Amino acid sequence: MALDKRYRYVEGNTVRKLQPSERHGRRQEPKRHERRRTSKGKHIQYVNVFYTVFLTAAACMVLWSGVNYLQLQAELTGKVKNIASLEMQLETMRKENDDNYTRIMTSVDLDYIKEVAINELGMVYANEDQVILYDGGTRDYVRQNGEIPEEETTLMDQIRGK
Repeated sequence: MALDKRYRYVEGNTVRKLQPSERHGRRQEPKRHERRRTSKGKHIQYVNVFYTVFLTAAACMVLWSGVNYLQLQAELTGKVKNIASLEMQLETMRKENDDNYTRIMTSVDLDYIKEVAINELGMVYANEDQVILYDGGTRDYVRQNGEIPEEETTLMDQIRGK
């Protein structure tokens, strides 16, 4: 059972009654604290003003950051909605394009075109000496570097026999 002088309590299962000298000692402690507080009154007031200004500045910065965050969040939400709308438009346009392509491809009768070309227009398959192979490099497009010379008769006139 040791007596802790700083906190004035007794450890253990029995507590002794306070002695009159201890009671008198307790009464003097608040006076010491009051003296300290009064002697530091100007310093405490200066710290309180500085602390208040600091807390006000910190609160303003937190408020400003919160407002900016909410603005950015709203802007981001708007952009995400815009992207979703554009993606839906793209998907709709792709479906329409695929439908149109399918409709066009099914409406074209290649056998009929071949029959008209051979029978009515007199077209024939090209011979091996009429085919000129060209290596364009890429399959995407062919770049023309010069003018194509014009012949006296066009290819269509040659096919028709004129």
